[in-house]
Amino acid sequence: MTESWQLGQTGEELAADYLMKQGYSILHHNWNLHHGCELDLVARKNGELHFVEVKTRRRESEVFGSPEMAVDWRKMRHIQSAISYYMSFYGIDKDTPIHMDAIGVVYRGEDDFDLRFLQDIHYFEFTRSSYNGRQGGWRYM
Repeated sequence: MTESWQLGQTGEELAADYLMKQGYSILHHNWNLHHGCELDLVARKNGELHFVEVKTRRRESEVFGSPEMAVDWRKMRHIQSAISYYMSFYGIDKDTPIHMDAIGVVYRGEDDFDLRFLQDIHYFEFTRSSYNGRQGGWRYM
């Protein structure tokens, strides 16, 4: 186990604890169908599924930005693909409300961390026909 992997696990545990305190049920940690198809946390609240990407850093800097901003368009496309596999694997109806969320954790110590929960993150362009590689960004719904 590397220090980086352990930091990621700590961030995911903090994120899961936060979600449970907010009334979410955690269905899966690190759900992984195959390489490149992983979901950090899958949670349920009020009959809706939440697929939560967790990014953890030891500190936040102007150079690297906040941890949740590391969820770029490439990562979001992987998450979108993993969500499709997940729903197919478990036979979840396509009408089930789903959300793609992100949690950023800046970890300084066991009782010293910041956590930001971004709900319903979406990249502006997910379709091949409209994506040109230069557009996109965060959209908060």
